[in-house]
Order: sequence, then structure tokens, then C-alpha cells
Amino acid sequence: MAFQGSLTGNLGKKPELKTFDSGKMKVELAVAVRQQNKDAEAHWVQVDLWDKSAQYAADYLNKGDSIFAQGTVTEEKFTRRNGDLGFKIILQYARIELFKSKETKPDPTQGREYVPSNPQPTPDPEPAVKVVETLVPEIDEIPF
Repeated sequence: MAFQGSLTGNLGKKPELKTFDSGKMKVELAVAVRQQNKDAEAHWVQVDLWDKSAQYAADYLNKGDSIFAQGTVTEEKFTRRNGDLGFKIILQYARIELFKSKETKPDPTQGREYVPSNPQPTPDPEPAVKVVETLVPEIDEIPF
């Protein structure tokens, strides 16, 4: 059974682009999702991105970046090395937004620091990936 879901979390490692013989590209993001309590254990979710979104993720996302992702939630079962049955949650065909980056990447065509305002090379009515400013205010900025 699959359903739509969304999450906010931090990348656990630098995205690695996989290219298949068919020419399709895929990135599997490892995203740590925590409850509101920072001391709570993180839950790891795999976020699958394809083609243009995968290329963008490989080029601009880094370990520690905070993202919002939305897509189809599925569960995959597997057997651990010790023989126990395990499962992982996967958010497939996801759209992501970068909330906060640990670093900015240089734009090779300009030779200066660059944070893309539109990561899609061609304008789409609804881009699969977009970069936004941090939407959650810092603790000191909350007016109450």
C-alpha cells in the first residue's frame, strides 16, 4: 500500500548520483527525521529522486542540509545480515525544498558563490525541486 506523505529532516550523507544504462538518473537521500524533542532518536527515511531532481540533488545538496520532501510513501522489507527481517520507509518520486544549506556551492559559469533560485534548467509550471529561505524562525525571533 502506498500513500502521499511529507517530511522535514537533515541529510545524513552527500547525495550520490546513479546513472542507469537507460540514461535515467537516481539519487537516494538518507534523511534523518526527528520529533520536536531534539534528544529524541532520529528516524531514517530514504528519499528517491529521479532525473533532473536527482541531478540537482547531486550538484547542490550536502550532508547536514535541511530539506522538506513530499512524495509517495512506501515500505521495503529486507533481511539483515544476522537473518532478522527489517524494513525501511521510502519517499518515492519526491519533490524537495532546501530549507537551510550548510554551505553554498560555486557556480562554475560565474566563478562566484551561488545559491540557485530555480534549480530546474528549464522553467516548469511546478518545478520538482525548489530552494526557499528558512521558513522556521530562530528561537530568539519568536514574538512571544
